[in-house]
Amino acid sequence: MAKSIKNGVSIILPTFRRPEGLQTALESLIRQTANGLALEIIVADNDPAGSAKNYVEKFAASTAVKIRYLHIPEPGVSNARNGALKAAQGRYLVFLDDDQEAGENWLATLLRVAKTYKAGLVFVPTIARIPGSSLYDEYYARFFSRFGPKGKESMQEGVSDEFFGCGNSLLDTKLCVLPAPPFCTDMNEIGGEDDMLFGALQAQGINIAWSRAAKCYEDIRPHRATPQYVKIRSFANGQSPSQEAAEAKNWPGIAKWMLVGAVQYAVYAPIAFLTKILGRPSYIHYLAKSSGGAGKALWFGGFTPKLYGAAVLDNKVF
Repeated sequence: MAKSIKNGVSIILPTFRRPEGLQTALESLIRQTANGLALEIIVADNDPAGSAKNYVEKFAASTAVKIRYLHIPEPGVSNARNGALKAAQGRYLVFLDDDQEAGENWLATLLRVAKTYKAGLVFVPTIARIPGSSLYDEYYARFFSRFGPKGKESMQEGVSDEFFGCGNSLLDTKLCVLPAPPFCTDMNEIGGEDDMLFGALQAQGINIAWSRAAKCYEDIRPHRATPQYVKIRSFANGQSPSQEAAEAKNWPGIAKWMLVGAVQYAVYAPIAFLTKILGRPSYIHYLAKSSGGAGKALWFGGFTPKLYGAAVLDNKVF
């Protein structure tokens, strides 16, 4: 008897003009096992030209794993993920990005941990792979990697109160109620749509679990392994808590985060300047800290950088 995908796994793989990364991601996914559950892979091509179609269809014909191609022409990471989720039939939604590679036992670990801890969200480490050679490589690797919940980086496995980004994660739809649409389309160009969704799910009281029993690798493109990108990305990340407080009309929360941000900027900006002048690798660390602080303080109006979707299509950013 055929296994029902309704109790199985739908892997969501958005892609946007990254043929090499898409190939690496797909090859890593067909090596995974789903602990006896039915499995489908959904590739959501967010390029208006549908550039991934021929490759995905050819790849799908060469493997026994069910791979579905979707063309989501309207640019935006929220659009791509929402389109894929609408088509997904599995209970477990698993996310991998097209610059990531699933490591050994990645999917089996996510599923086992979800079951063990009755977790609505599950995460494992992401290890950044940095291109080229730079004085700052060690700090770039730290910046783009995730090693575990803050203050609990040594925790091997268990329940946490912290969530991470969408790429390299599992969501159990039976343990939570997804909003409609799941990913906010207002965030298509600025990012943070995953934080908004996962924050809403956390507010429902779901368990969030973490494990070091598997890992995922992320290939950082050369244009991202630069001080300028770290500065912009950190600024955008720093805006998140202030913007979330604003969304909830939590005025004391807004004031708190703006004050925290101002203090962080005042402390870390001079150190960033000094370490840059001295040629210290730690410059990247302090640049990220000071930029994140600035983002908390300047969370409003036109300060939010556009890093995705139509902004990328129009070549307005890196």
